[in-house]
Amino acid sequence: MSTPADLDEQVTKVRDALHALRRTLLDLERTYADLDANKLDVDAPGDPTTAPETLESAVDALRAAQDTLGIADADLEVAKRHTSRLTPRG
Repeated sequence: MSTPADLDEQVTKVRDALHALRRTLLDLERTYADLDANKLDVDAPGDPTTAPETLESAVDALRAAQDTLGIADADLEVAKRHTSRLTPRG
């Protein structure tokens, strides 16, 4: 059987993994944002678009993913506040 401390440690590990993912995503977002759209092209399949439009859409989507992970991080912070308080009766 898992103890409350074991479960709390698992919540901590999930938060740590989420923080690492957020850092990686932020680096990726910044790298795409730093690209020069004038030096890029887009392939033919799909809706007609330009490189600047496509690049902007990609960066916007990465920012939205970052926002979503921020919400998950806030929820895990609340969970952690509660999981860290649980102890077995004894």
